[in-house]
Amino acid sequence: MKLVMSAIALASLAACGGAGTDLSPQVPTLSQFETSVRSFGATADNIDSMTDTVPRNIPSTGTSTFSGPALLSVDGFTNSYAMTGDSRLTVNFANDDMSGGVTNFRGVDENGRGVNVGGQIAFTDGLVGSDDTSGLFAVDFNGNLTAGSDRIALDGIAIGNFEGNRTTGSIRTRAIQAVSGTSGSFIVDQGFPPSMTATMNGNSAVADFAFVGEN
Repeated sequence: MKLVMSAIALASLAACGGAGTDLSPQVPTLSQFETSVRSFGATADNIDSMTDTVPRNIPSTGTSTFSGPALLSVDGFTNSYAMTGDSRLTVNFANDDMSGGVTNFRGVDENGRGVNVGGQIAFTDGLVGSDDTSGLFAVDFNGNLTAGSDRIALDGIAIGNFEGNRTTGSIRTRAIQAVSGTSGSFIVDQGFPPSMTATMNGNSAVADFAFVGEN
């Protein structure tokens, strides 16, 4: 998934042109936003340098929390936004329960101007793969965000994989990476099936969502 993650980061940088201004302590400048996107790319590259978690290292008991950066882009056709946030996914390997979400969003509009982003994305349920899908996972998510005066609603399933193999301990997988996209999104253009719906102010929107994390 490395090429996809790196390309998402580059696409997010390319989407935000112009010169940002720091409108308030919560609103990033374009430079600050670009730094957060590059941080996502660096974390994603580090995780992708790990080998895939082998089936014997996927736990059947215990819990683990994976924390890291997230990227979200939403195109409402009249306005569009690119955002970064902080993701946290807790996986209960005994019963497939998953919880957490993405908070602390920072965003810019299509002109590179910082916007005040409110709301969060919640992870609500999930499934850890087995047999032929061992090493993969799926997690349901939904979110209601505001970006400037625009209202954004998201609902979908992120598909991801476990990375890394520790040689000791009860939780030997080290990291995760996951993506989701609407029809017409960059992620779907890379061959992933559509797995999200998005609206802006009640109208259909195109969105890409990706997050990575380490435990």
